[in-house]
Amino acid sequence: MGTHKESEYTYSVINVLPNSIKHKLKISQFDLSFAEVGTYFLLALLALALRVFQLGGRAMHHDESLHAFYSWQLSEGMGLVHNPMMHGPLQMEITAGIFFLFGDSDFNARVFYAVIGTVLVVMPILFRSYLGKLGAIFTSSMLCISPAMLYFSRFARNDIIMAVFTFGLVITLWNYLATKNNKYLYIMSALLALCFGTKETAFLVTGLLGLYLVIRFLHETWKQTMEDTKLDVTTYPQLYVRLIQKATSSGKGFSKSTAPAYLSVLILLSTLTLPQWSAFAGILQTTPLLNWSNLTLVSETGNIGMPVGGGKVIASMIVAGLLGFSSYIGYKWCWSVWWRCAAIFYSCWILIYTTVLTNLGDGIRSGIWQSLGYWVVQQGEARGGQPNHYYLMITPLYEYLPFLVAIIASIYYLRIRDQFSLFLVYWAIATFVVYTVASEKMPWLLVNISLPIIVLSGRFLGRIVEFTKWNSISKIRVIITLLVPGLVTTLVWAIIEYWGDIDEPASTVIPLVLILLVGGGLYLAIRLSLKGTYKLYVSLILMGLVALLAPLTVRTSLTASYINSDIPVEMIVYTQTSPDLKTIMTGMEEMGERTGDGKRLPIKIDQTSGFTWPWSWYLRHYENVGYPTYNSESNTGDPTAKVILVHSKNHEAADKAYSRDYLEPKRIPHRWWFPEYTYRNVSIVSVLGSLADFGAWKRLASYWLNREGVAKNIGSEDSYLYAREGFPQLKLLSEDVRSGP
Repeated sequence: MGTHKESEYTYSVINVLPNSIKHKLKISQFDLSFAEVGTYFLLALLALALRVFQLGGRAMHHDESLHAFYSWQLSEGMGLVHNPMMHGPLQMEITAGIFFLFGDSDFNARVFYAVIGTVLVVMPILFRSYLGKLGAIFTSSMLCISPAMLYFSRFARNDIIMAVFTFGLVITLWNYLATKNNKYLYIMSALLALCFGTKETAFLVTGLLGLYLVIRFLHETWKQTMEDTKLDVTTYPQLYVRLIQKATSSGKGFSKSTAPAYLSVLILLSTLTLPQWSAFAGILQTTPLLNWSNLTLVSETGNIGMPVGGGKVIASMIVAGLLGFSSYIGYKWCWSVWWRCAAIFYSCWILIYTTVLTNLGDGIRSGIWQSLGYWVVQQGEARGGQPNHYYLMITPLYEYLPFLVAIIASIYYLRIRDQFSLFLVYWAIATFVVYTVASEKMPWLLVNISLPIIVLSGRFLGRIVEFTKWNSISKIRVIITLLVPGLVTTLVWAIIEYWGDIDEPASTVIPLVLILLVGGGLYLAIRLSLKGTYKLYVSLILMGLVALLAPLTVRTSLTASYINSDIPVEMIVYTQTSPDLKTIMTGMEEMGERTGDGKRLPIKIDQTSGFTWPWSWYLRHYENVGYPTYNSESNTGDPTAKVILVHSKNHEAADKAYSRDYLEPKRIPHRWWFPEYTYRNVSIVSVLGSLADFGAWKRLASYWLNREGVAKNIGSEDSYLYAREGFPQLKLLSEDVRSGP
């Protein structure tokens, strides 16, 4: 694309922006008013306060304890070896630095995630040229109060880190498309390295961005071909030939000086990350192409994901070939820029995977191959085993505010079809689809799904508020219209609450009438929104709905993050360490002080079913801890241990050995989980049947609003506590939870 076309493209990008900020695109992103600065400052303070308050209070999740323990080992000088089971090593390296500077604790194990989650909240300030002033503030506000973002900003997993890097990639992508300033390519290179050093979802992120750029390239090529073709005298074969010719010649050799900006980003994105995909070749080892050779490119046992025997030679050749091919394309594109981008990418990447050059050979090998190879093998495991409709249930349960607005925004933007809006719609829908299709479905992945939905809905709300002609109707009409959603919702809720147990036929007739009324109202709103006279009222109704859902979202966030943070009446909690383990830990500390043993208190933990975790973290400073595997043969008694925790399936054998010398054992949930039977078998038929069941409406409303109806059915894997005289009486939270509604 020549200079003329490029200027047209730049104009088209600017043209999609609100009029009030078009002129700011080519000047500083930080040309902020005092009110904006104050707003972002308050949002940052609120976000940080929400994320650090009682940060160390929740029981350490199994995964959190792994990350924290290996971070602590690194901070103590014991080194760190990359293990793809725990994803990229970056999070542990940063947490180790925090431990080294400020000491190790549950709070410090999570503080980096809280800080990075706060950074995410203020990042829209860097994107305000596209989101608009109000759109950026709406986006920041929703990121601040989002249940998924808040919960996993207080959780020692790397998903919130990936959200920051992903958002950064999107911001730099669009800033480069508008300016073609090389600094954005350098920033993008660093962000890509950080993504791949954090988590393997980096492959999905780069794949989605790359696919968008490919679609953009094909669309532009098709558009230009159709403009230059006389359809009345051109056959379909001729049209296809011209399309191919245009596609292969539009970049004029893919030189950066002549190629369109989006094609340059696609080339850089592809060439920097292509070698990271090397282990994807492992999927071929079970196909007719390679199964005859007995080559193992990704091992399913031992060092999972790594090549074995002759497979090492093939793997080395694949990596070397992709590195060479990427370098060649970079040379043809623009060597002076590409080598700098590659130097930034690989410098960051090598420092991360080798733990600052302390694990050079193994770190590079595992980073370039096993990072993906391990998860190629694990995809067959489908960890979590969640149904395909999992995210269709958990997203409206927590992110109902942006989810609803994003649906409306998508319909609107698909009608007006400007490039940036279409990208936001693509990003939101494609991300949702990719994570739905992926075999592993977990609640923490909701962070990745929520991010584009929030950005899309934030921009849409900003544009509505900005372009609403507030003076065109009276204030009383504005107030009444804004109150309509709240009044309707309150009425429906009252009907469900007080008539939810009514007998037939009313229990079927009432919900059907409500469905018809609400459906008719939505249809009417859509029809009226197409007429200029009523657009304002429809916009006000939407804003009234947002005003209703925003405080409910805050309530949902606070409930999930503080009240039920380690209690699996929340779907977002999933499988969690029981808070009773912290109670037991407090009892061990008190017993150590009473007996004078202190940190030398003799403790035995049955390691059956992974019960070593999170105890390895909690007991890291104790000097007399053992992790045997108890069974009928090994339970012969232990005269030295003052506290023993035995897996419930070994309880009978343990009881024979310890019943005389220990207090009466107490059964304690070690880890417990949300009762998944409540949603696993949901189908279209059952959903349609529930629509005419008012009792189902009431049960759903009670759970959605108050998380009622599941506490008694929480599942768990338990241990038995054997303690000698001197162990304090325990007040177990699990007993109160399971006796609740």
